[in-house]
Amino acid sequence: MKKIVHVSNFNLLRLKGCFQNGFPIKISNGLTRNGYYVLNYPDRDLCRMFGFGHMNFLGKKRLNKHLIEFCRVTRPDALFVGHADNITEETLLEIKKLIPGLKILLWSCDWIAPGFAERNIKEISSKSQAADVIMISTGDKEQLKQFKRPHNQVAYLPNMADKSIETAQAFQQKETAFDMMFCANTGQRQFCGTDTPVEGIVDEACRRIPDFKWLLAGLKGTSPLNGCDYLDAFSKAAMGFSLSRLNDIYLYSSDRLVHIMANGQLAFIDRRSGFGDLFSEEEAAFYQTPDEFYDKLKFYHTHPEARMAAAQKGYEKIHSEFEATNITQYMADLLFGNPIEEKKKWHIII
Repeated sequence: MKKIVHVSNFNLLRLKGCFQNGFPIKISNGLTRNGYYVLNYPDRDLCRMFGFGHMNFLGKKRLNKHLIEFCRVTRPDALFVGHADNITEETLLEIKKLIPGLKILLWSCDWIAPGFAERNIKEISSKSQAADVIMISTGDKEQLKQFKRPHNQVAYLPNMADKSIETAQAFQQKETAFDMMFCANTGQRQFCGTDTPVEGIVDEACRRIPDFKWLLAGLKGTSPLNGCDYLDAFSKAAMGFSLSRLNDIYLYSSDRLVHIMANGQLAFIDRRSGFGDLFSEEEAAFYQTPDEFYDKLKFYHTHPEARMAAAQKGYEKIHSEFEATNITQYMADLLFGNPIEEKKKWHIII
Protein backbone atom coordinates (compact mmCIF):
# COMPACT_ATOMS: atom_id res chain seq x y z
CA MET A 1 0.00 0.00 0.00
CA LYS A 2 1.12 3.54 -0.67
CA LYS A 3 2.91 5.70 1.88
CA ILE A 4 1.66 9.22 2.62
CA VAL A 5 3.37 11.99 4.58
CA HIS A 6 0.62 14.22 6.02
CA VAL A 7 1.91 17.72 6.70
CA SER A 8 -0.45 19.75 8.88
CA ASN A 9 -1.05 21.30 12.28
CA PHE A 10 -1.45 18.41 14.72
CA ASN A 11 -1.15 20.75 17.72
CA LEU A 12 1.04 18.67 19.98
CA LEU A 13 2.77 21.65 21.59
CA ARG A 14 0.07 24.32 21.84
CA LEU A 15 -3.01 22.59 23.19
CA LYS A 16 -5.54 25.22 22.19
CA GLY A 17 -8.79 25.19 20.28
CA CYS A 18 -10.85 22.17 19.28
CA PHE A 19 -7.86 20.42 17.73
CA GLN A 20 -8.90 16.92 18.85
CA ASN A 21 -11.63 16.74 16.23
CA GLY A 22 -10.01 18.73 13.45
CA PHE A 23 -9.39 17.85 9.81
CA PRO A 24 -5.73 16.77 10.27
CA ILE A 25 -6.60 13.96 12.69
CA LYS A 26 -9.67 12.83 10.74
CA ILE A 27 -7.80 12.73 7.44
CA SER A 28 -4.97 10.67 8.91
CA ASN A 29 -7.47 8.37 10.65
CA GLY A 30 -9.42 7.81 7.44
CA LEU A 31 -6.34 7.16 5.31
CA THR A 32 -4.99 4.69 7.86
CA ARG A 33 -8.29 2.80 8.02
CA ASN A 34 -8.20 2.57 4.24
CA GLY A 35 -4.84 0.82 4.44
CA TYR A 36 -2.47 3.67 3.65
CA TYR A 37 0.76 4.04 5.60
CA VAL A 38 0.49 7.55 7.04
CA LEU A 39 3.31 9.52 8.63
CA ASN A 40 2.08 12.66 10.41
CA TYR A 41 4.38 15.66 10.08
CA PRO A 42 3.44 18.48 12.55
CA ASP A 43 4.80 21.50 10.69
CA ARG A 44 3.93 24.22 13.24
CA ASP A 45 5.26 22.27 16.20
CA LEU A 46 8.53 21.58 14.40
CA CYS A 47 8.80 25.20 13.24
CA ARG A 48 8.55 26.36 16.85
CA MET A 49 11.13 23.80 17.97
CA PHE A 50 13.55 24.81 15.23
CA GLY A 51 12.91 28.49 16.04
CA PHE A 52 13.53 28.11 19.80
CA GLY A 53 9.84 28.39 20.64
CA HIS A 54 8.80 30.75 17.84
CA MET A 55 7.66 30.39 14.21
CA ASN A 56 10.36 32.80 13.08
CA PHE A 57 12.60 33.02 10.01
CA LEU A 58 15.12 30.58 11.48
CA GLY A 59 12.42 28.07 12.40
CA LYS A 60 10.86 28.22 8.93
CA LYS A 61 14.20 27.82 7.18
CA ARG A 62 15.12 24.77 9.26
CA LEU A 63 11.61 23.34 8.91
CA ASN A 64 11.69 23.39 5.12
CA LYS A 65 15.15 21.84 5.05
CA HIS A 66 14.02 19.15 7.50
CA LEU A 67 10.90 18.25 5.47
CA ILE A 68 13.03 17.72 2.38
CA GLU A 69 15.37 15.45 4.32
CA PHE A 70 12.43 13.68 6.02
CA CYS A 71 10.95 12.83 2.62
CA ARG A 72 14.33 11.75 1.26
CA VAL A 73 14.62 9.26 4.12
CA THR A 74 10.99 8.03 4.16
CA ARG A 75 10.38 8.13 0.35
CA PRO A 76 6.61 8.63 0.39
CA ASP A 77 4.34 8.13 -2.60
CA ALA A 78 2.41 11.28 -1.78
CA LEU A 79 2.24 14.36 0.40
CA PHE A 80 -1.04 15.58 1.88
CA VAL A 81 -0.52 19.23 2.85
CA GLY A 82 -3.14 21.10 4.87
CA HIS A 83 -2.79 24.67 6.17
CA ALA A 84 0.99 24.24 6.34
CA ASP A 85 1.67 27.94 5.82
CA ASN A 86 5.33 27.63 6.79
CA ILE A 87 6.13 25.17 3.99
CA THR A 88 7.11 26.87 0.74
CA GLU A 89 6.23 25.89 -2.80
CA GLU A 90 9.95 25.68 -3.54
CA THR A 91 10.29 22.99 -0.88
CA LEU A 92 7.44 20.96 -2.36
CA LEU A 93 8.90 21.23 -5.86
CA GLU A 94 12.31 20.16 -4.52
CA ILE A 95 10.72 17.07 -2.94
CA LYS A 96 9.03 16.25 -6.24
CA LYS A 97 12.39 16.50 -7.98
CA LEU A 98 13.95 14.28 -5.32
CA ILE A 99 11.23 11.59 -5.53
CA PRO A 100 10.09 11.01 -9.12
CA GLY A 101 6.39 10.18 -9.36
CA LEU A 102 5.49 11.72 -5.99
CA LYS A 103 2.02 13.27 -5.88
CA ILE A 104 0.92 16.26 -3.78
CA LEU A 105 -2.59 16.96 -2.52
CA LEU A 106 -3.22 20.38 -1.00
CA TRP A 107 -6.29 20.64 1.24
CA SER A 108 -7.98 23.53 3.00
CA CYS A 109 -10.99 23.64 5.32
CA ASP A 110 -11.30 27.44 5.27
CA TRP A 111 -13.48 29.59 3.07
CA ILE A 112 -12.12 31.19 -0.09
CA ALA A 113 -14.59 34.04 -0.66
CA PRO A 114 -12.82 36.99 -2.36
CA GLY A 115 -12.85 40.05 -0.14
CA PHE A 116 -13.20 37.95 3.01
CA ALA A 117 -10.55 35.24 2.85
CA GLU A 118 -7.62 36.88 1.10
CA ARG A 119 -5.02 35.29 3.36
CA ASN A 120 -6.29 31.78 2.68
CA ILE A 121 -6.59 32.48 -1.05
CA LYS A 122 -3.00 33.73 -1.13
CA GLU A 123 -1.74 30.71 0.81
CA ILE A 124 -3.43 28.16 -1.46
CA SER A 125 -2.35 30.01 -4.60
CA SER A 126 1.25 30.13 -3.38
CA LYS A 127 1.49 26.31 -3.59
CA SER A 128 -0.76 25.70 -6.59
CA GLN A 129 2.10 25.02 -9.01
CA ALA A 130 3.34 22.14 -6.84
CA ALA A 131 -0.06 20.56 -6.16
CA ASP A 132 -1.53 17.83 -8.35
CA VAL A 133 -4.89 18.04 -6.55
CA ILE A 134 -6.32 20.92 -4.50
CA MET A 135 -9.35 20.20 -2.30
CA ILE A 136 -11.27 22.93 -0.46
CA SER A 137 -14.37 22.87 1.72
CA THR A 138 -16.30 25.13 -0.67
CA GLY A 139 -18.51 23.79 -3.44
CA ASP A 140 -18.81 27.06 -5.38
CA LYS A 141 -17.24 26.37 -8.78
CA GLU A 142 -16.45 30.01 -9.51
CA GLN A 143 -14.50 30.29 -6.26
CA LEU A 144 -12.73 26.98 -6.89
CA LYS A 145 -11.68 28.06 -10.41
CA GLN A 146 -9.24 30.63 -9.04
CA PHE A 147 -6.89 27.75 -8.13
CA LYS A 148 -7.20 25.80 -11.37
CA ARG A 149 -3.93 25.36 -13.26
CA PRO A 150 -3.27 23.34 -16.47
CA HIS A 151 -1.66 20.49 -14.52
CA ASN A 152 -4.01 20.12 -11.53
CA GLN A 153 -7.51 19.18 -10.43
CA VAL A 154 -9.49 21.33 -8.00
CA ALA A 155 -12.29 19.67 -6.04
CA TYR A 156 -14.75 20.12 -3.20
CA LEU A 157 -13.72 18.67 0.18
CA PRO A 158 -16.72 17.93 2.43
CA ASN A 159 -16.57 18.18 6.20
CA MET A 160 -16.11 14.64 7.45
CA ALA A 161 -17.31 12.62 10.43
CA ASP A 162 -15.31 10.14 12.52
CA LYS A 163 -17.13 7.73 14.85
CA SER A 164 -14.05 7.42 17.05
CA ILE A 165 -14.21 11.19 17.68
CA GLU A 166 -17.88 12.16 17.42
CA THR A 167 -19.27 9.71 19.93
CA ALA A 168 -22.34 11.51 21.33
CA GLN A 169 -25.86 10.53 20.26
CA ALA A 170 -27.97 13.43 21.43
CA PHE A 171 -30.97 12.17 19.45
CA GLN A 172 -31.38 9.37 21.99
CA GLN A 173 -32.35 11.85 24.72
CA LYS A 174 -35.88 13.16 24.96
CA GLU A 175 -34.77 15.70 27.56
CA THR A 176 -31.40 17.45 27.58
CA ALA A 177 -29.90 20.06 29.87
CA PHE A 178 -29.94 22.60 27.00
CA ASP A 179 -32.07 23.10 23.90
CA MET A 180 -29.51 24.60 21.52
CA MET A 181 -25.69 24.68 21.44
CA PHE A 182 -24.07 27.68 19.80
CA CYS A 183 -20.30 28.24 19.67
CA ALA A 184 -19.23 31.56 18.14
CA ASN A 185 -17.45 34.83 18.75
CA THR A 186 -19.29 38.02 19.64
CA GLY A 187 -19.94 40.09 16.55
CA GLN A 188 -21.94 39.87 13.34
CA ARG A 189 -22.67 36.90 11.13
CA GLN A 190 -24.84 36.52 8.08
CA PHE A 191 -28.29 35.40 9.26
CA CYS A 192 -30.98 34.91 6.64
CA GLY A 193 -28.98 37.01 4.18
CA THR A 194 -28.30 39.94 6.51
CA ASP A 195 -25.34 40.69 8.77
CA THR A 196 -26.78 40.36 12.26
CA PRO A 197 -25.31 40.60 15.78
CA VAL A 198 -25.20 36.96 16.89
CA GLU A 199 -26.17 37.77 20.47
CA GLY A 200 -29.30 39.43 19.11
CA ILE A 201 -30.35 36.10 17.60
CA VAL A 202 -30.00 34.49 21.01
CA ASP A 203 -31.98 37.27 22.69
CA GLU A 204 -34.82 37.06 20.16
CA ALA A 205 -35.11 33.30 20.61
CA CYS A 206 -35.40 33.76 24.36
CA ARG A 207 -38.02 36.49 23.86
CA ARG A 208 -40.14 34.26 21.64
CA ILE A 209 -39.56 31.06 23.64
CA PRO A 210 -39.14 32.12 27.30
CA ASP A 211 -38.09 28.68 28.58
CA PHE A 212 -35.57 28.09 25.78
CA LYS A 213 -32.12 27.17 27.14
CA TRP A 214 -28.92 27.96 25.22
CA LEU A 215 -25.56 26.27 25.70
CA LEU A 216 -23.31 29.14 24.66
CA ALA A 217 -19.55 29.21 24.16
CA GLY A 218 -17.83 32.53 23.41
CA LEU A 219 -21.05 34.55 23.68
CA LYS A 220 -22.78 36.45 26.48
CA GLY A 221 -19.63 36.38 28.61
CA THR A 222 -19.17 32.61 28.31
CA SER A 223 -15.77 31.09 27.68
CA PRO A 224 -14.97 29.16 24.49
CA LEU A 225 -15.12 25.39 24.73
CA ASN A 226 -11.90 23.58 23.88
CA GLY A 227 -10.66 20.02 23.76
CA CYS A 228 -12.67 17.48 25.72
CA ASP A 229 -14.93 20.18 27.14
CA TYR A 230 -16.07 20.92 23.59
CA LEU A 231 -16.57 17.25 22.70
CA ASP A 232 -18.46 16.52 25.92
CA ALA A 233 -20.87 19.43 25.39
CA PHE A 234 -22.63 17.81 22.43
CA SER A 235 -24.43 15.30 24.61
CA LYS A 236 -25.87 18.15 26.71
CA ALA A 237 -27.88 19.94 24.00
CA ALA A 238 -30.65 18.73 21.71
CA MET A 239 -29.91 21.00 18.74
CA GLY A 240 -26.96 22.82 17.22
CA PHE A 241 -26.77 26.14 15.36
CA SER A 242 -24.52 25.95 12.28
CA LEU A 243 -23.96 29.64 11.60
CA SER A 244 -20.81 30.57 9.69
CA ARG A 245 -19.60 34.11 8.95
CA LEU A 246 -21.21 33.81 5.49
CA ASN A 247 -24.00 31.33 4.81
CA ASP A 248 -24.73 31.84 1.12
CA ILE A 249 -21.64 30.15 -0.35
CA TYR A 250 -22.54 26.86 -2.00
CA LEU A 251 -21.73 23.92 0.29
CA TYR A 252 -19.49 25.96 2.58
CA SER A 253 -19.75 25.65 6.33
CA SER A 254 -17.33 25.66 9.18
CA ASP A 255 -16.80 22.16 10.51
CA ARG A 256 -19.25 22.89 13.34
CA LEU A 257 -21.93 21.52 10.96
CA VAL A 258 -20.44 18.03 10.97
CA HIS A 259 -19.72 18.23 14.72
CA ILE A 260 -23.41 18.95 15.30
CA MET A 261 -24.84 16.26 13.04
CA ALA A 262 -22.25 13.58 13.80
CA ASN A 263 -22.91 13.95 17.53
CA GLY A 264 -26.64 13.46 17.04
CA GLN A 265 -27.85 17.02 17.49
CA LEU A 266 -30.44 18.46 15.11
CA ALA A 267 -28.59 20.94 12.88
CA PHE A 268 -30.13 24.32 11.98
CA ILE A 269 -28.88 25.29 8.49
CA ASP A 270 -29.54 28.30 6.26
CA ARG A 271 -31.04 27.14 2.96
CA ARG A 272 -28.86 29.63 1.07
CA SER A 273 -25.84 27.42 1.79
CA GLY A 274 -27.04 24.76 -0.66
CA PHE A 275 -26.78 21.93 1.86
CA GLY A 276 -30.33 21.03 0.92
CA ASP A 277 -28.67 19.27 -2.05
CA LEU A 278 -26.92 16.91 0.38
CA PHE A 279 -29.42 16.62 3.24
CA SER A 280 -33.20 16.38 3.17
CA GLU A 281 -35.74 18.33 5.21
CA GLU A 282 -36.13 15.17 7.29
CA GLU A 283 -32.41 15.17 8.20
CA ALA A 284 -31.86 18.79 9.28
CA ALA A 285 -33.79 21.94 10.18
CA PHE A 286 -33.48 24.28 7.19
CA TYR A 287 -34.59 27.90 7.38
CA GLN A 288 -34.65 30.90 5.06
CA THR A 289 -36.25 33.69 7.10
CA PRO A 290 -35.95 34.70 10.76
CA ASP A 291 -39.57 33.70 11.38
CA GLU A 292 -38.96 30.25 9.92
CA PHE A 293 -35.89 29.88 12.11
CA TYR A 294 -37.66 30.85 15.33
CA ASP A 295 -40.81 28.88 14.45
CA LYS A 296 -38.76 25.72 13.92
CA LEU A 297 -36.87 26.34 17.15
CA LYS A 298 -40.17 26.46 18.98
CA PHE A 299 -41.59 23.43 17.16
CA TYR A 300 -38.64 21.15 17.89
CA HIS A 301 -38.40 22.51 21.43
CA THR A 302 -42.00 21.48 22.10
CA HIS A 303 -41.95 18.28 19.98
CA PRO A 304 -38.91 16.31 21.16
CA GLU A 305 -39.93 13.14 19.31
CA ALA A 306 -39.86 14.99 15.98
CA ARG A 307 -36.48 16.49 16.88
CA MET A 308 -35.08 13.09 17.85
CA ALA A 309 -36.27 11.47 14.61
CA ALA A 310 -34.81 14.18 12.37
CA ALA A 311 -31.53 14.33 14.28
CA GLN A 312 -31.13 10.56 14.04
CA LYS A 313 -31.63 10.62 10.27
CA GLY A 314 -29.05 13.39 9.95
CA TYR A 315 -26.68 11.43 12.18
CA GLU A 316 -27.06 8.32 10.04
CA LYS A 317 -26.51 10.24 6.78
CA ILE A 318 -23.36 12.02 7.94
CA HIS A 319 -21.86 8.84 9.42
CA SER A 320 -22.50 6.87 6.25
CA GLU A 321 -21.85 9.09 3.26
CA PHE A 322 -19.44 11.54 4.94
CA GLU A 323 -17.45 9.21 7.18
CA ALA A 324 -13.70 9.92 7.10
CA THR A 325 -12.95 6.57 5.45
CA ASN A 326 -15.19 7.47 2.50
CA ILE A 327 -13.93 11.03 2.11
CA THR A 328 -10.24 10.17 2.38
CA GLN A 329 -10.55 7.27 -0.07
CA TYR A 330 -12.10 9.74 -2.51
CA MET A 331 -9.16 12.10 -1.87
CA ALA A 332 -6.66 9.32 -2.54
CA ASP A 333 -8.53 8.15 -5.65
CA LEU A 334 -8.37 11.65 -7.12
CA LEU A 335 -4.67 11.97 -6.34
CA PHE A 336 -3.59 8.55 -7.59
CA GLY A 337 -5.93 8.49 -10.59
CA ASN A 338 -8.09 5.61 -9.38
CA PRO A 339 -11.56 5.20 -10.92
CA ILE A 340 -14.42 6.72 -8.93
CA GLU A 341 -17.24 4.26 -9.41
CA GLU A 342 -20.24 5.94 -7.75
CA LYS A 343 -20.89 9.57 -8.56
CA LYS A 344 -22.10 11.70 -5.62
CA LYS A 345 -23.68 15.15 -5.66
CA TRP A 346 -20.70 16.51 -3.75
CA HIS A 347 -18.19 15.20 -6.31
CA ILE A 348 -17.43 18.67 -7.66
CA ILE A 349 -14.24 18.59 -9.71
CA ILE A 350 -12.72 21.24 -11.96
